[in-house]
Amino acid sequence: MWTRHLTAAVALTGLTIASTVSIAADPMGSVVAVDGRPTAAGTGGSRPLSAGSEVFEGDTITVGAGNAQMELDDGTKVVVGPSSRLVLQSYLRRNQNTAQKVGLKALRGTFRVITGNSPKSAYKISTSNATIGIRGTGFDFTVKNKTVLAVLEGAVRLRGNNGQVVNTESGCGVAEAGASNVKAIELDGQPKTDALQNDLPYVIDQSPLAASFQLPVANCLPFLPANSGGAAPAVPPGVIIVPLIPGAYFGLKALNKNDPISPEVEPPLICNGNTIPIDPRC
Repeated sequence: MWTRHLTAAVALTGLTIASTVSIAADPMGSVVAVDGRPTAAGTGGSRPLSAGSEVFEGDTITVGAGNAQMELDDGTKVVVGPSSRLVLQSYLRRNQNTAQKVGLKALRGTFRVITGNSPKSAYKISTSNATIGIRGTGFDFTVKNKTVLAVLEGAVRLRGNNGQVVNTESGCGVAEAGASNVKAIELDGQPKTDALQNDLPYVIDQSPLAASFQLPVANCLPFLPANSGGAAPAVPPGVIIVPLIPGAYFGLKALNKNDPISPEVEPPLICNGNTIPIDPRC
């Protein structure tokens, strides 16, 4: 429900009549999770954000260290990453679960967007040097002196300020748009590797994000350092990792009621006159 704040002063034969109607706007979404101390600033002033906080059209979301993970009413999920600012420019509802217009302006930093129930044509995301048209569902992007994005699901149309357009597909397609005299281009080879490793932190490590804000990054792994794409690999329950000691090989045993922790030490093997751990190459 939208209402307006109106103050009317009417002078009638020395009598002033003042009328004030107080109103508020419906939220366009809410915060699901935060890390650090993100804030929102809008018509109601600046306020801290925490899980459950409502966000409104016109809010500027600012994050220092950490992130803010938000879900809009149409199911769209937005991550505002470290050292980032995002303006929730516009949100026009079509009905309870969809919107006719979702406008976001990324001022600086790193972001993730996962589209919701609204038509893809409803979304407009702008930066200082590009416009992002959404044809798919999930992508990351970073705004610095250029806009760099990686498409993890669906497809994205990246338009640079000079009007050059590049369509980037899922499967870890990467593109960038720079200053007005630099064309929007799709990246491959070493430039793609550099962009993924230097500009798109949530492709490398999704562990700061709630599960519903994570995306499949397997197609990006060939371009990333080992153990990228999420939290450190999980250790199976009941398994103890024992540090290696020079000259010995330690096996791992499951921890259960009938099998206490008892690392097994293999006898040393003499190979080429040296005592070393068992090595099939000897």
